[in-house]
Amino acid sequence: METPQLRYNWADPDVYETFMARWSERLAGQFLTRVNIPPGGRVLDVACGTGVLTRALAQAGAHGIGVDASEGYLEGARRRRSHPNITYEHGDVRQMRFANDVFDAAVSTLALDVIPDIDQVVAEMKRVTRPGGVVASAVTQFLGGMPAWDLVIHTGAVLETDFATLRSIRAGRQVFWPDGQAELWRKIGLTDVTEAPVVVDCEYSSFADYWATFTDGPGSVTGMLMSLSDDARGSIEQHVRAGYLIGLPDGPRSFPMVFRVVRGLVPA
Repeated sequence: METPQLRYNWADPDVYETFMARWSERLAGQFLTRVNIPPGGRVLDVACGTGVLTRALAQAGAHGIGVDASEGYLEGARRRRSHPNITYEHGDVRQMRFANDVFDAAVSTLALDVIPDIDQVVAEMKRVTRPGGVVASAVTQFLGGMPAWDLVIHTGAVLETDFATLRSIRAGRQVFWPDGQAELWRKIGLTDVTEAPVVVDCEYSSFADYWATFTDGPGSVTGMLMSLSDDARGSIEQHVRAGYLIGLPDGPRSFPMVFRVVRGLVPA
């Protein structure tokens, strides 16, 4: 088996709805409250995915442009989350087509952890935002902030060497530890930087619902699980099931997920 890499397959919008959008729907309102974007502004949603945040921005009174590199996700955004104040377009968020200083804010949720060249993306967000405008992001806290994922990853790491390597790769990304994004924001030259945790409950109806997140989703954990033999994957599933059930009947379970919300201003 190859050494695991941080590779993702972000294409199917319907898969993403089950994998993460049901939680990002809950995050969007808390994120907007934290970042405090004045209504009526022109806002860029960077790596907008299936449009969860973009639509929330429009519903709050903003005029939004959502940009993403996945045509599949953009199709899903237009189908599920259209709005008169929204335009969705295809583009590379590391090199955006927009002129300098044209947006009142540039925001992103659940994206920077899966985009290469994060520094370049944040620099672009700053470039296209006017002086005094807001640049903000929310990403899951990789160290200790994802209990639902940790149950699978830690179990896999005990049983499979490559899973242990994947765990080290993920945990070692310190930009997604507490204050990691804030440090990056300051490095890029943003001011009045703040970072705070936001907690969202991830609720699963059953073990089958929970396990499908990791066998059918687009992330690195799915890629690792599905690369294993049936026996190896079955062994991990057996142990994870025991951790999910904790000796109780199958049924609903709730796992908190911690998101780190960072906000900064473009210098005047």
